[in-house]
Amino acid sequence: MRTLTVTLLIAVVFVAAAKSKGASRSTLGYRECKDIKDDYRNIKEKGMKWIKPKPLSAICGVDGECPEVEELANRHCGFGIRELMAGKWVSTDLDESDGEQKYNRAFMRLFSYISGTGNDQGVNIPMTSPVVTQTNLDENYQQNGGSMHFYIPTEFQENPPNPTNEDVEIEDWDDVIVYYRAFGYKGLYVSPEVWKREFGHLARSIVAAGLSSDWSRAITGTFTQPGVSDQRHEAMFVARGHYSYYYEPSEYSWNDARGYKECKRYPNTVKPKAVESACGNYAQCPAVEDMASNGCGYGTRDIKAGSWASTDILASDGDDRYVSAFMRLFNYIRGENEDSQEIEMTIPVITKSYLDENYEEKKATMHFYLPPEFHENPPAPTDDLVEIEEWVDTVVFYRTVGDYDENSDVKALWEKEFTILVDVLEKAEESFYPYMAVTATFTRPGYGQQRHEAIFLQWDEEEEE
Repeated sequence: MRTLTVTLLIAVVFVAAAKSKGASRSTLGYRECKDIKDDYRNIKEKGMKWIKPKPLSAICGVDGECPEVEELANRHCGFGIRELMAGKWVSTDLDESDGEQKYNRAFMRLFSYISGTGNDQGVNIPMTSPVVTQTNLDENYQQNGGSMHFYIPTEFQENPPNPTNEDVEIEDWDDVIVYYRAFGYKGLYVSPEVWKREFGHLARSIVAAGLSSDWSRAITGTFTQPGVSDQRHEAMFVARGHYSYYYEPSEYSWNDARGYKECKRYPNTVKPKAVESACGNYAQCPAVEDMASNGCGYGTRDIKAGSWASTDILASDGDDRYVSAFMRLFNYIRGENEDSQEIEMTIPVITKSYLDENYEEKKATMHFYLPPEFHENPPAPTDDLVEIEEWVDTVVFYRTVGDYDENSDVKALWEKEFTILVDVLEKAEESFYPYMAVTATFTRPGYGQQRHEAIFLQWDEEEEE
């Protein structure tokens, strides 16, 4: 037997989805997002329409046994959160040489095992739900093998029969938390387009909630027989560093959320997410020390020394230059380094714009903070465009931005905030370096409660950079 660490990966695909028929939370296992419902209503193609799934309460313990799970607290929409308890599963790899028959033949190898012809005791083992399929994806999100699994029922968990087929084995799975989306289907086999749609909505919902998944396999769960009228299927991601997280904006005053007192001449717009609710809750941040400010409209903090992964934002990448820079750094922490070491994502994502004497951008860079355990000996990047930088203690002045999305004029928004930041710093007689404009993004733009910061560095006029 071997222990299986379940992980998964799929690209975040934003695609149109099918029409909702108003499934309840008890049926889905979670609350659906309004924007997903709206997307479903626009689908005209019959085979892509969203169909209400069969509830788990009508499957598990009724049609057959399911693995033990616990539904976890979830204030988010678009997906459910459950803990799958440890247990034994019978498993087989998908054989790519089987071509289009690889799923059917994998199923039959497992079915032979439970029917008695494929185990050394010749015993019949009851069929359970769901049938789980895991698809491995490479760094380009292309399929790269996979496996299929049946849960072994309780009466055989302690001492399951040994498989007689060398391509079948018994695996011990540890407790694992998964994020999932459920849907029904009319037909024999769910189409790839429907799976793609549901994984896209699942990935988007997870990111919108500020959560993280282990992006190395796509997992599907089929709870009902193919072709029956009432079906349930689930797309699943394994949670990465799941935590019980609660954020209520009303619990923070405007000043507490911003981190400073606003000037009366600048009215409140959108309350930013409080930095203390993000750092240390769903992601790690660099160590900082809050400092007193001389005036209103900005905060002051000392960012402590640490290691950062960095890359240039290349003008040659055109409109994709920020995404390309982000993906270079993301690939580094995902394991594209000399140690093949995965590193937890941290916040904020820092962007530096270096300005000339006319305050025009002449160069820009992007940076991810590395957790403290990697400061002494960070893995070396394998991409020549990525490097590790050691930053010293740095005092900065910041101003928060509470909201923007893909429809916002981001350039105008940042220009406005930096202009205000210059104004409040000059009025407070702070000494700052005006030729480097820094942005810090703590949350994903366009989703949920947000926090972004416009930053200038404190300037020691006797030691000009």
